[in-house]
Amino acid sequence: MKSIVVTSGKGGVGKTTVTASLGRALSKLGNRVALMDADFGLNNLDVVLGLENRVVYDIADVIENRCRVRQALIECETRNLFLLPSAHGYLGDRVTSQNLRLVLNGLAVTFDYAIVDCPAGIEAGFTRAVGACDSAIVVTTPHISAIRDANKVVALLSSYGMKPQLVINRVRGDLLAHNKIPDAAEISEMLKADVLGVIPETDGVYGFGSMPEKPFEMLARKLHCGTGETLDPASEYRGFFGALRKKMRRSRS
Repeated sequence: MKSIVVTSGKGGVGKTTVTASLGRALSKLGNRVALMDADFGLNNLDVVLGLENRVVYDIADVIENRCRVRQALIECETRNLFLLPSAHGYLGDRVTSQNLRLVLNGLAVTFDYAIVDCPAGIEAGFTRAVGACDSAIVVTTPHISAIRDANKVVALLSSYGMKPQLVINRVRGDLLAHNKIPDAAEISEMLKADVLGVIPETDGVYGFGSMPEKPFEMLARKLHCGTGETLDPASEYRGFFGALRKKMRRSRS
């Protein structure tokens, strides 16, 4: 089983939604996927997945032997996709990297992937989640503050012997086409990390249910197979029809 921590330098970049959408895309490729919410302070992976009313046991119950890991797992609507919910309330030092690693070892019997949603930033929650996993994905947006914070996370992950990959989220194709934001190659060069996927900005309510599936299918395929392209959000804004789209977008703003 591959255990992957999904982290970010700052909050608000869509890390949890990326975790859920990537898990869904991997499961649609035929993999059994467990999503683990290791953000014990601001946990909302269950809410993003629409499973908050189905939580009976959580990860603390597993760690403290009040239930088995399979009893705490909640099956999502997507086949082969399961959630291990985060614990609620203050846990102090009861949850460690070693605890999480033991839980992941229990999942390895049944699952192909465990994707761990990590707290944003570089505090104790980050250290705990990263220390339990084998590889890492860093989520950022193409904005300078997010890229700067992501750079700190990439450097820290390197100290763990990891070579993290990047998911660049909320990329506006019209701004990219006008060179008003850095493209994937430029962000990769700035952070000295490979880009695994690019996710475009979406109109309307931003959440798991409204996320476009194609870029996550491309992301999952590249992660699973090791090859493949990343989405170019600017492609639809080039040429004659692209100019029309840009004009329509400006008129809606």
